[in-house]
Amino acid sequence: MDSVLSGKIVQILVGYLKENIYSEQMVKLRMKRVCSYEEFLPTYSLIERITEENKEVAIKAYEKNIIVEIVKDFKNKDLITLFELKEMLFDEALNYLKKYNADRFLESYTLYCFNEYSDPDSFIKENKYILAKLLRNQYDDVPEEYINELLKNKIKYSTKDLIILDWDNGIILDKNEDFWEEVDIIELACIRVLNLRVFDNMLSEAIQYFTRLQWEKLGYFRLKRLSKDLYLQRISYISYFDSIENVLMLYGDRYYAELYERLCRIFYVNEWIKRVEKKMDMINEIYTMVRQHLTEFYGLLLEVTIVALILLEIILALINI
Repeated sequence: MDSVLSGKIVQILVGYLKENIYSEQMVKLRMKRVCSYEEFLPTYSLIERITEENKEVAIKAYEKNIIVEIVKDFKNKDLITLFELKEMLFDEALNYLKKYNADRFLESYTLYCFNEYSDPDSFIKENKYILAKLLRNQYDDVPEEYINELLKNKIKYSTKDLIILDWDNGIILDKNEDFWEEVDIIELACIRVLNLRVFDNMLSEAIQYFTRLQWEKLGYFRLKRLSKDLYLQRISYISYFDSIENVLMLYGDRYYAELYERLCRIFYVNEWIKRVEKKMDMINEIYTMVRQHLTEFYGLLLEVTIVALILLEIILALINI
């Protein structure tokens, strides 16, 4: 029989908006626990907050992203019940995203948060089998080597709390339930990888369009317009990519920097960046090719103009004779 757990479940779902959404009420993210630092994480715009019994829903916007964050208490729940609860909260979060037409590209993350323990390491050891199943999101037994790997893959802020992260699930132990900064950073990491995925898709669609064109049949004015469009897209892509890379700035706080970097490794952010940069290079090559075609057109036009002027001069000379 599976053991039962009590705590909070935090369901995070991030979507991409075509246009920025801002409300009049601006909400600062929670300040870092190290009070000597004045830096703050980026500011969200609160769109909606719904409070129910043992549950709270916050819908926030950050630039072109919408974040649905649902927090719900649970008491003495077994593994199956927790999986059912997670699925229910995911469906609820997805319905909110659909209201804003932001459900095409998604990033989801679930946190299981606990505060009823005497020692975090003892709690993990005593409940490692059920916690490993929560992290893997599976009811079947998890291999012992994977469990041992998970136990090594933990981050501590103090001796009283810790966090374990996996692909799309995490465990947080904090006796004071002061884990909202971690939630903020996980949301920002989800935003980063989601935007990279969206950006990658945008570049793929642009490359497919340009590679289907029959360049030899394009006229001068069509090439000139295409060159201008490519130039504007390159500027837009570079600006967009730069905003993704600067989505989070953490100075002087080793714990939060380590947490964010760990998430980036889990989400394969560096691989996504390399993939995007490769497609950016392809866009640059296409732009160079279009400019070369334009140069050839300029050269041909110049030759035709020179020939026409010579013929005109000959004709005028013959008329005068």
